[in-house]
Amino acid sequence: MEEENKKKEGKRSKKKVIITIIIVVVIVLLAGGGFIFYHGNQTGKLIAEVNKMAEVQVINDDGSLVESPIDMEIKTTGSYAVVEETLKSYMNEIITETQEVVKSLDEDKIMNLVSIDNIKEDGPDFTNSKAEIANMREAIDIYVSRMEENTKEDNLLSRIDDKNVSQYYKELYKQLAIDEESGASMKSAIEELKTAQEQAKVALDDLESIFNFLSENKNEWQVEGEQIVFTTQSAYDEYTNLMSTLQTMQ
Repeated sequence: MEEENKKKEGKRSKKKVIITIIIVVVIVLLAGGGFIFYHGNQTGKLIAEVNKMAEVQVINDDGSLVESPIDMEIKTTGSYAVVEETLKSYMNEIITETQEVVKSLDEDKIMNLVSIDNIKEDGPDFTNSKAEIANMREAIDIYVSRMEENTKEDNLLSRIDDKNVSQYYKELYKQLAIDEESGASMKSAIEELKTAQEQAKVALDDLESIFNFLSENKNEWQVEGEQIVFTTQSAYDEYTNLMSTLQTMQ
């Protein structure tokens, strides 16, 4: 029995893949007010920059990436500037890596894989589509691994160790960089990130299953105009079932 499964681009919103990568941006918190009496002007500027970093927005409300979210201009001088630059460089590194993985998992890029145009172009074997999914998996794994390493307390605190400043400023950096509360927050964020990593992999597995099915049953379907036409009811039913497993982007 011949059945048709219409996959016009106007229906894309009903077949979206969810990639729930939590954006892990380590918030650099002020540990306390113990330093405000020292070199008031410079300390005030440094604290102001730390507070700005704590409120940084990586992604706009419309989903687009914020361009250069960290203000890399150094507002302090002398050894304070070394502390400020070290903190900002660390945060900028974290944010840059976060934005890169967001780009690699762009929703439009993912949805283009299941578009009728891509099915026409890359089918029936879908070599490029499967390779793209593999690249996404790798990008997720690399990102999670790097975030785990970069957010370790020892890694964060050691950033100041090789700087040419006195021990006082190294301690200042460490107290500005992390305290008990922010350390717990980082651990919690990494656990959430690992959970999101597994969710993303499930979504990509579901997506790949569609291409595996189509390539393994290439003789049971063809593209006619803007739709896939199946030659058997069983092939149509299986394809419909696989499409229904794709999670919906909220």
